[in-house]
Amino acid sequence: MNPYRIVGTSLLAPFRPGHDARPALDEAQALGFNLVRTFGGPLPWCGQERSHVYDGIEQLCEEASPRGLHVYVSYCTEAGTGYDLAAHVREIEARIHPYSNVLREVANEPWHPTQGGRLSPERCHELAAGLNGATGYGAAEDDESKEYAQGNFIPVHLSRARDKWNMVRRVRELEALGGCAFNQEPIGADEVSQPGKRESDPAIFYTMAALNRLFGVGGVFHSQSGLMADRLGPNQRACAEAFIRGSRVWPHDNDRLQYLNVGHGGSPIVSATFNEGDLSRPGCTRSYSGVVGDRGYNVTLGISDMANPGAQIGNGWRWGAEIGRMQGVVVREVLR
Repeated sequence: MNPYRIVGTSLLAPFRPGHDARPALDEAQALGFNLVRTFGGPLPWCGQERSHVYDGIEQLCEEASPRGLHVYVSYCTEAGTGYDLAAHVREIEARIHPYSNVLREVANEPWHPTQGGRLSPERCHELAAGLNGATGYGAAEDDESKEYAQGNFIPVHLSRARDKWNMVRRVRELEALGGCAFNQEPIGADEVSQPGKRESDPAIFYTMAALNRLFGVGGVFHSQSGLMADRLGPNQRACAEAFIRGSRVWPHDNDRLQYLNVGHGGSPIVSATFNEGDLSRPGCTRSYSGVVGDRGYNVTLGISDMANPGAQIGNGWRWGAEIGRMQGVVVREVLR
């Protein structure tokens, strides 16, 4: 599976003792996702041990396949507990090698203190050599870093440190990494917002997916329920539905869009009034356009006044139909 086409969802702890992940798989299928991301190592915070993974990972692949779902496996978690990384990777690989619906990641956040300093880029390279299929090394600590970018694609955990509109607009930075970036664990949805950790506004997830599509990066919808491989809570489901709508905002699947920034080189948007994420000021936080030939679409986000988004079109372009809208964001065709 090409990471560019991923519209996935978190299913991170499906192997925890006594848990049945099939209802969450059913929901992922029903919502229209095409991939689930899971942790393939120990998780002390929920009781998942390596033996649970070994016992359950083949069933997960088998259950996912008829639902039209790929399984994205992050092999190494909690490496600081001291287990044999090479043996663990071999064990997982032997079990999932027969399945064609699998993508691979050497480690979840290999830099993280829970990994015990055991997963340098060089060590990830060694471990990746034994994997049979498209493989990423893992997400670097800095979402603009290429420290772990030597795999077939570049997993990224988008920073959650900014206000919600300045956070989501930074999908642009993934495109700037080049190669095949993959927005695999951005801020997660929850029933209520927790600044810097969880977000409850469906419009943010709609915008996230619309930008993933515009910038040509695959994306995973992350959530609190997905952390535990449970069915989504009601607001999280609303956020997931918005994410799916955003991912489908441009229906031409085979188009790879060219990004054109405001005021640059024939961009449809010649100028914009920027509010820098402060919605008490007029205008928008950002306005991004993606085009192919004489058509494309524009995402203007972080809008203070929905009747006046603050983006001016020109350079021979004109507005086409409005193809998406939620509070704070509008998506419109651009044509010439």
